[in-house]
Amino acid sequence: MFMKNVYKFLSVCLTLLVLTSASVFAQKTVTGTVLDEFGVGLPGVSILVKGTTTGTATDIDGKYSLSVPNNQSTLVFSFIGYAAVEQVVGPRSVIDVSMAPDERTLSELVVTGYSIDSRRETTGAIATVNPKDLTVIPTGNIEQTLQGRVSGVTVITNGQPGTSSIIRVRGFGAFGGNEPLYIVDGLPTASTDFLNPDDIESTTVLKDAAAASIYGARAANGVIVYTTKRGSRGKKLRVDYNGMYGVTDPGEGLDMLNPQGYADITWLAERNTATLQNRAPAYGHPQFGTGATPVMPYYLSLITRNPTSGAFGVASGQPGPLSQAQIDQQREWYNIDPAKGTIRQLTRAMTGEGTDWYDALTRPAVLQRHSLGFNGGSETSRFFVGLGVQDQQGIMVGNSFKRYSLRANSEFDVTKRIRVGQNFQATYRQVLGQQGGTGGRGVSDDENDILQAFRMPSIIPVYDEFGGYAGTASRGFNNPRNPVANREGLLNDRNFNANAFGNVYAEWDIIDDLTFRTSAGGQYNNFYSWGFSRLQYENSENNSAFGYNENAGFQFAWTFTNTLAYKKTIGKHAFDVLLGQEALNSGAGRNMSAVGQNPFSTDPDFITISNLPVSTRQVNSGQFKGVNFNSYFGQMKYTYNDKYIFSAVVRRDGSSRFG
Repeated sequence: MFMKNVYKFLSVCLTLLVLTSASVFAQKTVTGTVLDEFGVGLPGVSILVKGTTTGTATDIDGKYSLSVPNNQSTLVFSFIGYAAVEQVVGPRSVIDVSMAPDERTLSELVVTGYSIDSRRETTGAIATVNPKDLTVIPTGNIEQTLQGRVSGVTVITNGQPGTSSIIRVRGFGAFGGNEPLYIVDGLPTASTDFLNPDDIESTTVLKDAAAASIYGARAANGVIVYTTKRGSRGKKLRVDYNGMYGVTDPGEGLDMLNPQGYADITWLAERNTATLQNRAPAYGHPQFGTGATPVMPYYLSLITRNPTSGAFGVASGQPGPLSQAQIDQQREWYNIDPAKGTIRQLTRAMTGEGTDWYDALTRPAVLQRHSLGFNGGSETSRFFVGLGVQDQQGIMVGNSFKRYSLRANSEFDVTKRIRVGQNFQATYRQVLGQQGGTGGRGVSDDENDILQAFRMPSIIPVYDEFGGYAGTASRGFNNPRNPVANREGLLNDRNFNANAFGNVYAEWDIIDDLTFRTSAGGQYNNFYSWGFSRLQYENSENNSAFGYNENAGFQFAWTFTNTLAYKKTIGKHAFDVLLGQEALNSGAGRNMSAVGQNPFSTDPDFITISNLPVSTRQVNSGQFKGVNFNSYFGQMKYTYNDKYIFSAVVRRDGSSRFG
């Protein structure tokens, strides 16, 4: 009787639990209309159930319908330029919402050209990026941080630290290149790899012609505008530290055939070919024999010597193991120096899973970035000083990136109407072991070492029995090259790039609404590099000589800009007029390069161009004058009642490329 009552009690509890769950998880449909500040239906408003991915969007009339889990659900209404609205569903099945413009967004100041405007007054297609978003990505190129953060902007890059990215703002349709124009503190530059992300104050992307045309013909592919930190007036000294430390895990490579599987697939390929050609299989491989089934070798290469002639040879696909006396004899005959005669190696065949070439080629890569910022100012001045260090390893052996930067920005009031200031940055960069031309972009066009790792058979070890490199010199494995040997051959290469960038400017408020600004700035680049190509012996196709190269050069670009800006509001009418003149040179300089082969000594500490045989030296140099531009431009904006905006831009570019 007691147990019967217990069962009744549990049954009642279970029934109540089911009913409660049903009420909690019961779906209901909510409908409604979303209106703008004028009472008109707002299309395209995003509506999400808070904390889930369930959502919908309003139609052309601002209407929506959405299934929600329960009465406790909260709906979040969001639309670009409008403040988000949250509504708890409760017992309602109809929820109408009115949305108001987000004043914070509309009053945001953006750099849209040669001036700073509020987003409300901008008629072109522009996008801004939160400076904090630029500092969280562990990259050596600030453009990579734009990936996924600006609609319509395509960023193509690879994982090598310090590599340059392919940036496309307005597609890929131009004839003379598709690179956007970069502007840093008002100065045009071909690359922004010298910038420290922690020094950036604002980033604006000018995407359409209305926004970018103020920069003329050079803006055909869009414009990316950066401004750096400047400090604040009337603030005490503030010190900021930003640090980052992490490790990049290369992960696991593709699953590759083990040695036995490689042999089996080789035999299967012959069997299938013979079937297609209606003939008997002709099995044969230098390592696996000629039988009906492949025989796994103990040694891929073994040194032999003719007892009569004394001539050395190398046998493939040999059984084993050898006795200690035989191993000692192999060591005596061993030679991996082409200058001493024929290459002779003892190479053991890998067993089991074989060599994981991807694992041998890669490593966990450490990244660290540290920045110190000092900013402040008095009532008549402001300043910012930034120090930055970034040290980043690549996942491949021998690949690394280092950048040391110093930024110093300041501004001072000479009088109540005259201000002078300067922006300056000095940067030292070093990128080692990078593959691919044009700053690493061309790596996909090369037979790069990642590809080599997946072409190398797992039966080949990284090193032979006596410490030399192993490779496809062991016959029967086509022509991939040992990628570990390739990477370790770059460890003595060196290079650096020293960069100075900045400008000085003065501003004069002629009257309250009329300001004249003049700016003169430039960029100086200096680089030097030297590198080696080792004399290979381990591959079926080797470099035929030990090579050496040395390169140096410098470049200087300058810009001189003058603008006159007038801003005046009269009742409901607001006028904004900008007139300007700009002259610049895209960069003049010189460079030289020298290459040669077979130096008298292969010790990196003693190799110079002078130590190369005269017959192999090739020395070249060049100079370039850059392109001169002289431009005049004007911009006029008229705003009525803070609702209707009319803008017009005109610019004339004169270039030394034309008569």
